[in-house]
Amino acid sequence: MLRNSWGKAEGESISSRIMGRVRSDAPLKNKIDFAQKKLELQIVNLEGIGEKLQKKHDMIFEKIVNAQKNNKAGYAHAYAGELAQVRKMRSMVGGAKLSMEQIKLRLDTVSELGDVVVTLSPCMSVIKGLAPSLSGLMPDANASMQDLSQILGDVMSGSKVGAGADMGIGKEANADTLAILEEAHNVIAGQTKTAIPDVPESLKREIVEKRSDVLL
Repeated sequence: MLRNSWGKAEGESISSRIMGRVRSDAPLKNKIDFAQKKLELQIVNLEGIGEKLQKKHDMIFEKIVNAQKNNKAGYAHAYAGELAQVRKMRSMVGGAKLSMEQIKLRLDTVSELGDVVVTLSPCMSVIKGLAPSLSGLMPDANASMQDLSQILGDVMSGSKVGAGADMGIGKEANADTLAILEEAHNVIAGQTKTAIPDVPESLKREIVEKRSDVLL
């Protein structure tokens, strides 16, 4: 009987042991679910902002075309400058949305595989990097990102995965996770306040007002 028990323990994979520990911890699973819901909400918000920016982009571009048709070079130039800002903001929003979608994908992996530390460690740095880029368009971005960081930190500290099990997770899995998140983060890495012009107050107010429509 002792031999059978030993053989069963030897045959059990590290992933299975980790998965069992995570799934048996109900509070931990609840925290992961809560983090997923907050991410879904932010993704929806960003999608709504992206749609508004796209509409504004099309409207301004049409004004540029009309100005050029009417030989109003000054107006066309002014509109082109405004359109350049809108395009940068649209790119920033799209990059942030992609990053959050990748983080949510990693959280789904945590729920299924249980590799908590390997998956969530790079997510923390990505989330912290998103807040400065989004604060101009989403006033509550800083608070929301802090909440997510706190939740994920609680998940990591609350997980019962020991150091020995951590060492058993393949280096390739960690590298793949980092590569995916790094790819998403690079989309917005260069778009800091020094590279992106300040959001015009009129456009900021318009986006914030219209953003409420997405939540209704």
